[in-house]
Amino acid sequence: MSKSQKFSTLRIIGGQWRGRKVSFDPVPTLRPTPDRVRETLFNWLQGKIAQTRCLDLFAGSGILSFEALSRGAQHVTLLENDPAAHHCLSQQFAHLKAPEERIELLRHDAFEFIKQSPQNPYDLIFIDPPFATDQYDVLHDLILENRLLAPEGLIYVETAQAIHLEKFATRGLSIHRQGRAGQIFYGLLTHAS
Repeated sequence: MSKSQKFSTLRIIGGQWRGRKVSFDPVPTLRPTPDRVRETLFNWLQGKIAQTRCLDLFAGSGILSFEALSRGAQHVTLLENDPAAHHCLSQQFAHLKAPEERIELLRHDAFEFIKQSPQNPYDLIFIDPPFATDQYDVLHDLILENRLLAPEGLIYVETAQAIHLEKFATRGLSIHRQGRAGQIFYGLLTHAS
């Protein structure tokens, strides 16, 4: 099977790598954030992404991290437990000649990773797990309990059910912006004031 048949591609839509393509293995549980949703998200983040520390809990194709780095994020930590997806991410960063000091790619379970407090909290956390998950409450609680989110930080959540987004907003966070694209509900949350 040729590479073009085996892999799918996504285009980075903004920043220094604008127009560059990244490839990913199209496994059934992998559901990359669509272009339209990414464009909306990064419009919301305009002026807020430069020099941020980001955490991508369920990296998958890595497209949210590629966009963040392309737009000036200082550092991105990506978690991907699937060996094939992890390997593909590593290859894509090498292909883009991404500065290694700005990237930490871990083959690690997201739920285990967030059970510990980081030395420095994250300015932006991407939460886009497989749609079949029902563990949003666990994610929310562990992120807040272990202080993963910086005081002025933002959390991006993507889900198949609006209720998951609403639950985040009832437990110490508030919805800063939200939207819907087909069956995808997404929002940007911050600490409740």
